[in-house]
Amino acid sequence: MFNNYIMEKVYNMRIAFLIIVIFALSFFLNGSGCTKIETPVRSSSDDTGMEDLSILPEKYEILDTEPVRIEAQGGIGIIEWKTEPLFENTFYPETGNPVLFTPPDLSVDTVITINAVDEMNNSAYADISVIDEGLPPEPGDILINEIAWSGTLTSASDEYIELINKTDRVFYLDNWIIENEAGTGTRFLFYGKINPGLLFLISNYDQGSEKTAITSGIDYADLGLAIPNSKPGPFVLKTYDGIVFDTVGDGVEYLYGINSSELRSSMSRYTFSSSTEWDPDSWYTESVSVNLLDETLGTPGAENSNIPYNTGLSEDDAAAIITEYFIDVNEDIIEDWVELYITKSGNIKNFIVTDLDGTSDASITNGYDVYVTEGNYILVIWSISYLYDENLFYIPDVNPTGTNDELVLLCSGVFLDGLCYTSDGNKPDDFEDLVNKYGWIGDPITGKHASKKIDENEDYINDLEAASWNTAAEPTPGEVNY
Repeated sequence: MFNNYIMEKVYNMRIAFLIIVIFALSFFLNGSGCTKIETPVRSSSDDTGMEDLSILPEKYEILDTEPVRIEAQGGIGIIEWKTEPLFENTFYPETGNPVLFTPPDLSVDTVITINAVDEMNNSAYADISVIDEGLPPEPGDILINEIAWSGTLTSASDEYIELINKTDRVFYLDNWIIENEAGTGTRFLFYGKINPGLLFLISNYDQGSEKTAITSGIDYADLGLAIPNSKPGPFVLKTYDGIVFDTVGDGVEYLYGINSSELRSSMSRYTFSSSTEWDPDSWYTESVSVNLLDETLGTPGAENSNIPYNTGLSEDDAAAIITEYFIDVNEDIIEDWVELYITKSGNIKNFIVTDLDGTSDASITNGYDVYVTEGNYILVIWSISYLYDENLFYIPDVNPTGTNDELVLLCSGVFLDGLCYTSDGNKPDDFEDLVNKYGWIGDPITGKHASKKIDENEDYINDLEAASWNTAAEPTPGEVNY
């Protein structure tokens, strides 16, 4: 009896084990793609070889004039596109993948839902914020700001054209045109967003190319940008439907810019100019180099300097010397100033006070005509924006370091006066290369403040020596030093 009991237990265990094995095999096979009966589900990579349908817009925030590329991933067959709320004629092509979504002209900012549906009725959604651009720009709102028709020292083909938005609004330039950029009748098409008060840089080469010296961001790159060196346009900036926004050049000869094997410079618009027709007085040959790896003169992606290249002093230009300075890196920016004594009456629009750092140096009057009289003082004050108040000239520039630095006064690219100062009596590393080339001799001035000494005839000692400066005197901005 006992043996029968054992045999029955073994038999029951075998039956249970067999049931478990059959269940496990069934689960494994079904999980491996064998036919099974189940509730239909949304297609996935497990049963169709396709990923779930999804939408990838190129951007999630656009202007109502700004097209955007939208791509669907996954799904089966042809993709159909719709919007919520419903807008007609917004997708090109109407079906397919990818598509270009052109938003409707809106009167208020709106969130539009993009809906994609495949042939198996799988769907996906994505929300895009569409910003109302408002009224379109008017002629004069967007201008040509700089033209590097001679390229750079890195490459003669490293050319660029820069636009500027003179308004406080953002615009999308949809298939705008620059006529004659590569000869008479040639039309160069481009597109992109230009932000309020900022620049839009069109270049021949992409950023990072070994053929370009430009280090700033490039908004639109196209090898078709081929600016002729023999004929200056006229370059005409216009919309696709023909509205002219700006005209630069007379089509005869370049009045500005330099093209030689040793030096290249762009032609730049004065920042105060808003002329939409060709006006030679609104342009000049750039004298500084910003956002360029080589020694080419130009300011791609940065504000124009308003200082013409080494044109030499004219009869209209004033003259001055530096008679006092106060520089302290620990003080607020508007507390740093330099005093100029006018030695010749005239226009100071071509004056620039620079510490030779190569950034943001510009006319102390922002290029406007300002006439001063011999024997008067003016103060140049480092600030965050331009401001002119009688004899005070605030300039938007990085103030000097207050440690080891230089101050140089230039007029139309010509040296008028300069000095070198230090906080610890040591010369800056670049002392010999910078200020010394202008004739400065001796040790640098030691101190954050110094006044130029006066001789027995009560005239300022006008030389380039540290011994001619008094570091113990009290500051007397705008007054005679004693």
